[in-house]
Amino acid sequence: MRFIGCKTRLLPFIQDALSRRIGGQVDSAGDLFCGTGAVSKLLKRNNVRVTANDNLRFCYVLAKAALGVNSEPPFRALVDSGEAPRLGKEGLFSAPYDKVLAFLNELPGKPGFIFREYSPGGTVNGEFRRSYFTDENAQRIDAIREKISDWEKKGLVNETEACLLIADLIHAANRVANIAGTYGCFIKHWDPRAHKRLTLKRSEIISSPYQHQVFCKDANALAREQYFDVLYLDPPYTWRHYGAYYHILETIARADQPAVVGQTGLRPWEDSKSRYCDRSDAANALEELTRSAQCKHLYLSYNSEGLIEHDEIMSILSLRGRPVCSEIGYRRYRSNNGGNRSKPLKERLYYVQIS
Repeated sequence: MRFIGCKTRLLPFIQDALSRRIGGQVDSAGDLFCGTGAVSKLLKRNNVRVTANDNLRFCYVLAKAALGVNSEPPFRALVDSGEAPRLGKEGLFSAPYDKVLAFLNELPGKPGFIFREYSPGGTVNGEFRRSYFTDENAQRIDAIREKISDWEKKGLVNETEACLLIADLIHAANRVANIAGTYGCFIKHWDPRAHKRLTLKRSEIISSPYQHQVFCKDANALAREQYFDVLYLDPPYTWRHYGAYYHILETIARADQPAVVGQTGLRPWEDSKSRYCDRSDAANALEELTRSAQCKHLYLSYNSEGLIEHDEIMSILSLRGRPVCSEIGYRRYRSNNGGNRSKPLKERLYYVQIS
C-alpha cells in the first residue's frame, strides 16, 4: 500500500531484531502507531497476542481486518438473510468471502460523495475540478461503501466482517487512485493505474489462537493504560499529518460526508493531529510515552531525517534502560520532495530492555 513510513519492506530487519533480542519469549505486544498494520501482522504470525492502535479510522479498519479475522469468515447472517440471493448458491466462488466480494464487484456504480467531490464528472461544475478517481471508479467506491454500511446497519455483517470488506475497498481504491503517493494532491495527467477497473480482492487471512485488540485513540494514553511484553513504537517522524495526507481513505472508512475545501477537497482533520509531527513537541511526546510505558522490551522505529535527533532519542530512551540502535539503508519515500537527497536515508530501530 502506498503509505508514508510503511514497514513492509523492513519486516525482515524488524523480525531479525525481535529474534535476536528477545527470542520467542513473548506473550503480548503493542503496536501503538500501527498505520497499515504491517508490523501487527508480523507479530500475529509470530503467535503473539497483539494490541494495535492508530488515531486514524482507516488505519483502525485495516488493523481490525488483519487482526480480527483468524479463520475463513463465514458471513453467516448475510448468506442466510436472502439479502443477496446469489450468495447462497454454489458456483465458481465457493467460499462465502469470495462470494461476497464477487457480489460487491458486480454492483452498478452510484454517484455518491466520492464521485461528487473527487472525480472529474462530479466536480465539473464546482469551483475546483478534482481527478483523484475516474468517474466510473468513484461511483463504484460509493456503491460498494453504501452497500457495506447498509448490511452493517441491518445486522447482516458484524463489525469485524464490515472492517474486512471496508479494508478490501480501501486497498482497491488505493490501487486505482490518481496519486503519486499521498492524497495531498492528484496527478494532473492520469496515471495508467487509475484507468484500471476498481476491483475488491480478498485480504490475507492469518490464523491465530488469540483474540487481538484494536483501538483508535491517542498512543500515549494507551501506553499508560496497558502492559505489554513488547512495545513497538513507529510514530510519525516528519511534519506531515497523516489525517491530511490520507483524507480520502479516512472518508471512505468513516462513510461520512464532511465539508471539504480547496483544490484537494481536504476534509476537517484537526482531530487526528499528532504531537509527533510538531518539531517543538515531538521529543516531549516521546519522552512522555517512554516514561509511562508499561513493558519489558521497547522498540522504536525512526527515520534518520526525523524531527527528533538521534542523540536526543538515545537520551530519552536512557530514562528506562540502556538503549542500542541498529540501522539499515532505506529508499526515500517517492512523493517526499524535502530533505537532503545526497544524504543517505536510514531507518533506525532502537531497543531498550526496561530496567
